[in-house]
Amino acid sequence: MKQVFIISGLSGAGKSSALGFFEDTGFFCMDNVPPRILTDVISLIMQSGINKAAMVVDARSEVFGDPIGKTRELKSLYEDVIKIVFLEASEKSIYERYALTRRTHPLGMNIEEAVKKEREILAPIREEADVIIDTTNLSPRQLRDKLRKILEESYGEEFVFTYRLQSFGFKYGAPLDSDFIFDVRFFPNPYYVPELSKKTGLDIEVAKYLARYEDIETYVNDVVEILQVAKKWYLREGRTGISAAVGCSGGRHRSVYVVEKIKSKLQSFGEKVVVEHRDIDRQT
Repeated sequence: MKQVFIISGLSGAGKSSALGFFEDTGFFCMDNVPPRILTDVISLIMQSGINKAAMVVDARSEVFGDPIGKTRELKSLYEDVIKIVFLEASEKSIYERYALTRRTHPLGMNIEEAVKKEREILAPIREEADVIIDTTNLSPRQLRDKLRKILEESYGEEFVFTYRLQSFGFKYGAPLDSDFIFDVRFFPNPYYVPELSKKTGLDIEVAKYLARYEDIETYVNDVVEILQVAKKWYLREGRTGISAAVGCSGGRHRSVYVVEKIKSKLQSFGEKVVVEHRDIDRQT
């Protein structure tokens, strides 16, 4: 089933944080979509393989057409697909947030006048909204929690925390998108064992060789414990997963073996795990 969220609301009320939540949850996301092309964008999404999309339409879009008319038209066309989420906050809260960030309001006028003008422009779309969230007293984590509940209630979607594990070779560079990077280069290297050098950490011969070293099992248990502690706190921040990378010299033997051991241990606890062996097919 297609899921399309249109996010609107006051500047400073948390639209960027909301869009970040949807992006972290696997949605295809777009910011500040001009109403003139909104119908075409959603039509393309409906015809494509994209099943989840979220986009921001706000007061800045007024110069590109009528955001209200477009959202009303689209909701009538795709009633069961499109949900409008409107974010607002008290004037005092918005003033404080702008004072903290020292940013200029997108409407380019005095902050008090800008907020009043923005409320006027967006009043009709607020009336069209399926959900209105007042973020005055919400932390970013609390906002993410609310959005997660909206997703669950709207589409019956249950979120499963996911561990994304990746093996890699330091000689090819460490991945930049990992929350954690673990180094296993200090363990004995099967590459220097002639009968194992052409094999990988997925082969039973390499696994038997590395299983002889009890410290590897201790290391795996320690990593799993770290990841589970992190999960507890990531969940409090509204995160839906952890990415962890394990590196050895070439990314074919030790790191692959250790990632598989971590995966097995996490799965034994009922966790969802996704694995990628980035450099396993590279020639060392």
